[in-house]
Amino acid sequence: MSFGYGIMVTPLQMAAATVSLLNGGVYRPLSLRRGGSGAEGRQVVSPETSRSIRDLMRANVLRGSGKSANAQGLRVGGKTGSANKLVNGRYDPRHGVGSFASVFPADGPDTTRRYVVFVLIDEPAQGSQLGGAVAAPTVGRVIDRIAGFLGVDRVADPVIAPVAPQ
Repeated sequence: MSFGYGIMVTPLQMAAATVSLLNGGVYRPLSLRRGGSGAEGRQVVSPETSRSIRDLMRANVLRGSGKSANAQGLRVGGKTGSANKLVNGRYDPRHGVGSFASVFPADGPDTTRRYVVFVLIDEPAQGSQLGGAVAAPTVGRVIDRIAGFLGVDRVADPVIAPVAPQ
């Protein structure tokens, strides 16, 4: 079976997998408690692979399908997802979902405190159903609003224009 169609995960499972790929490659069960569940983590990908994934996700926001998720100075990285839904045994292009899995800040060492935001839009009411068109802009707005509450500082990104003073 190819990846994508025919494989179903919940948004929470997707977030858990995304965290594991971006935090240096360590899987830890998700928890609603501050500080996590205390469960021992296990290495699922190498730290080098994790860094490469973060770099690729950042490049996708700078130059790819995730451009609309960029939040100035917050170094957002992300990956779009789009799929048609199964209706009466066939994948129907009129019924779809668009998603965007993101990380911020995407740069820095593995020990950097990072946040994952995952948005899934089920059957957008109008226009495109692509993740880059429907979910990425929402992610960008959410990150732009929550970064200050989380203590994530905006810093100039050497790849794009400098951050305006706040």
